[in-house]
Amino acid sequence: MKMQPTLRRVLLLSAMVIVATPAPRGQSGQKNQTIDSEEVLIERNSLLSDLQTLESRARKLEPLPRASAKAEIADAAWTLDREWSKRLLREACELTFPDEEEQLKLRSRPVGSAPTFSGSNQIARDVIRNRVLEIASRDKALAGQLAQLSEKTLGKLEALYQYSNLAAKSIEAGDNEAATDYLLKAIDADPTMLNVGSMIFQMAARDRKAADTLIVEYIERLRSFPISQSNGSALRTYMFLRDLVANNSGSYLALVGKSAGGKDPQLRPPGPMVMRAYVGYVIESLGALEQREPGSAIRFRGTLLSAWLPLNEYAPELLGPFSRLERLSRRPGEETSLTTADDKKPREESYEQRVKKALDSDQPDDLIINIAIGRGDFDKAREMIDKLPDDSHKSQLIESVNAPEAIALAEQGEIDQAVRLAERLTRATSIVQVYPVLLKKCLSAENKWRATPLVYQAIKQLKKADATPMPPPPGMPETIAAGKGYDFTLLSLSRLAKAIVEVDETLALAVLDETVSAANKSSVDSSEGRVGFDLDVFKRLAPKNEERVHQAAEDLTDRFRQIVALAAINQWKASEVEKKSRVELSKRKAI
Repeated sequence: MKMQPTLRRVLLLSAMVIVATPAPRGQSGQKNQTIDSEEVLIERNSLLSDLQTLESRARKLEPLPRASAKAEIADAAWTLDREWSKRLLREACELTFPDEEEQLKLRSRPVGSAPTFSGSNQIARDVIRNRVLEIASRDKALAGQLAQLSEKTLGKLEALYQYSNLAAKSIEAGDNEAATDYLLKAIDADPTMLNVGSMIFQMAARDRKAADTLIVEYIERLRSFPISQSNGSALRTYMFLRDLVANNSGSYLALVGKSAGGKDPQLRPPGPMVMRAYVGYVIESLGALEQREPGSAIRFRGTLLSAWLPLNEYAPELLGPFSRLERLSRRPGEETSLTTADDKKPREESYEQRVKKALDSDQPDDLIINIAIGRGDFDKAREMIDKLPDDSHKSQLIESVNAPEAIALAEQGEIDQAVRLAERLTRATSIVQVYPVLLKKCLSAENKWRATPLVYQAIKQLKKADATPMPPPPGMPETIAAGKGYDFTLLSLSRLAKAIVEVDETLALAVLDETVSAANKSSVDSSEGRVGFDLDVFKRLAPKNEERVHQAAEDLTDRFRQIVALAAINQWKASEVEKKSRVELSKRKAI
């Protein structure tokens, strides 16, 4: 028989008052004894006891779920016993490493070589290691140690991922100095991978000057790295650089940044020093590449021509070497045709011409349909989709236009139209994108009555929704968007609960119960450390009704999921204890 959490807590607190047990681990816990009241000290010790129990239970798990559990426990313990928390994070990091044979293979990867798409197990390892690093990033020294350990064990590509992730956290925190330091380390690990470019793009959205300085340094470091056609490094590097200087929020790098959790960038154009560096690098690197690999100038003529306009404005002294390379880049019989500054209108006409051509055909191209959707040209997209035969592919495209148009309508305050489109959604990924936006808009007084029926409608749709991810856009490898190992209905339910907690906590708790029920039926394999739902839902809902949320965590039948859910609740409790401690310290200082 399970002891109720409230009764167990009372018994534990009573015992602590009698024996005055000291904080069991680490200097941070001992230090807090000198400043905390007896009440706060008891709460600290109670939490540490709970977390130690969870760690003991986690020892029986397989390596990857054990690593994930240690990370979540370490998060909760961070303000309670710093040294213990750090030790848990180091142990968790090491548990994510593959066997020695795989480690050797990863360390042997040549810098600049084409990326490989990881299998399910490796993706699970990466996700857990990223979570470990996210927690450790609160202490720069610890984060650096773990990044170095990962690089030593798994090679340069892992270093790139780790430092890029640390940079992303620093950018989010507004610490551009730390972000720059991490990004330069990532560049040194491998300057040809898109992680670096997407992070610089996100920095540019917040601090154009800092991003420009970093781009120039990035280009300087690229000068010493021999890019190649054979391993794809030339294509990747030129594509990333063109995106960085093109200042296009719809570019590939911007989309990668947004898909990784970044914000929609609002960009100012890069400064003259960036444009000069770009022009110089394109001419210099492409000239060297043509010597090493003849035919490269023809292959990358588009990249060369992208430097023509900025050359005229920022680096006219490079006209000579540019012209020589431009002649080499022409195919036999091809005449020169250099872009002018007034060519934006023809490009716009090109889009209209492509749409007209698609509408005149019996089989409009998916690419132009997706371009229209991306531009918010929903009516034209629907006209093109209507011409397609009625099949599953057409249904997917209809879903692709319904979701963003519903969001756009909701943002414009057209709630009725947005709801009508939302009710047509059939995929879990689309439903969880749209309904939180609608619910947020319904926080206003005139629309608050809509919130409850919208929540029930969302749950109803999720229960019968297609839980597979949307197919990737044309040109993107399917393995990137495959989403193997995920239950999108389960994930969507947990995110829906988070989204509505501020609208109606009773409804949010009801959705949490649905999440637990779905988790207990889910086919997601937790042996690879996959929780399957957004774990933050327990931390977010616990302040509303701790006992109810604690019971929901206990109701999870999978041992690993139960442990990490309880750890998430304790993360919230630890933050509350820390607030009390700070208030008491502030009062003492005021006396």
